[in-house]
Amino acid sequence: MILFGSTVVILVLAALIILALFINQKRKFRFSQEKATLKNSFDKELLRAQLEIQAQAFESISRELHDNVGTLLSIAIVHLKSVGKLQKPEAQKIEDAGGLLHEAMDSLRDISKSINPEKVQRLGWQECFLQELERIGKTKLFDVHLTQEGNPFVIELSKQVILFRILQETLNNILKHSGARNVFVIIRYTAATLIVSITDDGKGMPERNEVQEGSGLKNMRARAATLPANLDISEAPDGGTAVTIIYHELQQEQV
Repeated sequence: MILFGSTVVILVLAALIILALFINQKRKFRFSQEKATLKNSFDKELLRAQLEIQAQAFESISRELHDNVGTLLSIAIVHLKSVGKLQKPEAQKIEDAGGLLHEAMDSLRDISKSINPEKVQRLGWQECFLQELERIGKTKLFDVHLTQEGNPFVIELSKQVILFRILQETLNNILKHSGARNVFVIIRYTAATLIVSITDDGKGMPERNEVQEGSGLKNMRARAATLPANLDISEAPDGGTAVTIIYHELQQEQV
């Protein structure tokens, strides 16, 4: 009886110890999950705050470009037009300078519009993105090939601004670094999923790992995580770089 009783007591104590360890481990796991969730929420809120500050800065810069620099260019154009009759070489130079100022004015107007968040809120991300593609096409440096498929659905305005900034950064990277001749863009809606693919035939991505990524790519990844959306940046099959964004809308509303 003593041996049996001792065995039972030992088994009970062992079970209690195992149960206590299990409960403690479960608490640690739950605490770790809660900590990760809080950190994720904090990072998202911090990024949202940064994006709001950036949007305000973009809006301020847009107004300054339009009101001040645009005005100065307009005055310069007026002065050139007021110049009297000149000899042919000088007259040609004045005409060329006027043409360059008009071109600068158009570029300034396009840039001013593209960085203003109010435009995205007014026209929507897709129309603004198409205008960015048109602006790139005007440079005559790239041939833009666009494909649109599916039925668009409504996306929250704040998310539209984030999505547009990711795409805008992608196009800026192509302009500055790709050395490409062709840009292939696919906008595809399937049910409640939006897929945007941008591929160029340039020199491709430099050899660097995730730690060495530039601030532009890190900002793109951080913004994609805020949506949230899947962002893939990789080498294109035929050379160049392929950027793909996959965004899932939980509740779809047809337009």
